[in-house]
Amino acid sequence: MQNNVVSFSAGSLVNWRCVTWLVLGFFAAVAVAQSETQPNALDSLNENQAKQDVRIAIRALKELHPALNKYKTAAEMDAAFAKFEARGNAAKSATELYLAATELAAAIECGHTMTNPLNQGGVVRAALYEAKNKLPVQLTVVESRWLVLASADVAVRAGDEILAINDVPAADVIAKMLPYARADGSSDGKRLRQLSHDRFATSLMDLVWPLLSPPERGEYRLLVRRSEGATANVRVAAMTFAARKSAMAAQGIEEGRDADAARLAWTLTIKNNVAVMRLPTFAFWNTKFDWKSWLTESFATLEREKAAHLIIDIRDTEGGDGAINRALLSHLLKAPYTWPETQPISAYERVPYILAKYLDTWDYGFFDRTGQVEKIGEKQFVFLPKTKVDRTIMPVSKPFAGKTYLLVSAENSSATFQLAHLAKLTGAATLIGQRTGGNLRGLNAGELTWVTLPNSGVSIDIPLLANNPIQPQPNASVEPDIVINKTFAARQASQDLEMNAALETIIRSR
Repeated sequence: MQNNVVSFSAGSLVNWRCVTWLVLGFFAAVAVAQSETQPNALDSLNENQAKQDVRIAIRALKELHPALNKYKTAAEMDAAFAKFEARGNAAKSATELYLAATELAAAIECGHTMTNPLNQGGVVRAALYEAKNKLPVQLTVVESRWLVLASADVAVRAGDEILAINDVPAADVIAKMLPYARADGSSDGKRLRQLSHDRFATSLMDLVWPLLSPPERGEYRLLVRRSEGATANVRVAAMTFAARKSAMAAQGIEEGRDADAARLAWTLTIKNNVAVMRLPTFAFWNTKFDWKSWLTESFATLEREKAAHLIIDIRDTEGGDGAINRALLSHLLKAPYTWPETQPISAYERVPYILAKYLDTWDYGFFDRTGQVEKIGEKQFVFLPKTKVDRTIMPVSKPFAGKTYLLVSAENSSATFQLAHLAKLTGAATLIGQRTGGNLRGLNAGELTWVTLPNSGVSIDIPLLANNPIQPQPNASVEPDIVINKTFAARQASQDLEMNAALETIIRSR
């Protein structure tokens, strides 16, 4: 048995803002005095302004979204729109309208429909990122309990459990935020993931909770259970992102979302014939990182080092470039594979002119599909160019000869959901972890616009294509071959249950 160790990683990585929002560090570092001294100076809406924004938001979603009824009946969506209309019309501020729009976007149950924080207008963005209203802790939800991962306040320690915030019990904190969490259909694990800080996206605990339950006189009251079991009532000062980041950095702790290049780099390590490939992002737009060459070189290294087992870790990765799926699987498959056909659906042939001035995207060709669609129903058009895409993965001349294990989680809801699905369909890897995000009914993705409401500056991301399977599929995501149930005790002890399960499986196979 070899005892060699080989490791190398990708260079600097920068993620595309609509997928991974990596510029949080920039916003957190910018101090805007007005947002703290006059938080509502530019944040008020009159009745007519609120009603105009509500009308535009509703029309944009009804005219452009291709899958409003994928998971909800027409009656259920009518109720969601009516609730938004009432709440939005009553909004007195941009942040109130932001909350209403976030709830509506989440009600559609589409993981790509959201009030993307970095697309918001300045007033809302300042309230989300620059206001002095954040808890001074990093938290994660495990077994419906709040575990403290790190703290910038000496009154709370890593390993503590938060039992209540401002007298709201922990379970109720979760329940109050879930209606604002985006996910596809039944993927509740994805919704829960968005409440935590240990992910490469901003936690709803920082974005939504301070708006739902602001600090009282600049403080939060916490009921804390210490790791040794005793409980305590403590008061902690609310902080800005920038202040919390600085306090954490002084302890050598990274602010959860402010990931640096090292944390986002692709890495490969080999020890005792077992290779671990960590792929923490699939988003490389506007970067120079050549992921294709990296994969080619990595698999050449696996062959040269005679690695018999490969563990691929995508647990932290939401999505990005779907071409990575094909390239990675081409190194794992032993025979060509053609995956099931889907039908790309658009809700329009041409975007209504009256909406165009409120829309933005990276390719304005998305707004005119003249000659590219075929009508099949009311507000349903098959987008013909996407029906001719080659759906066959060809293996490389010398695919990986060993056994592959894919570590998955509820975070996997876009391109990595598709990777997990294809890996399971093909048998290319044994899946270990939790049920993924995403949904077998197909993702609404590939083309995107965001509508910015003129008075509040609130912005809603709207996917423009629904990728629907030809054969009906259940409202479910991908179930791992080996299911790992996370436990509070294991997370408190920093145990990696999924990696341990993979290594134990490898040992048993020898």
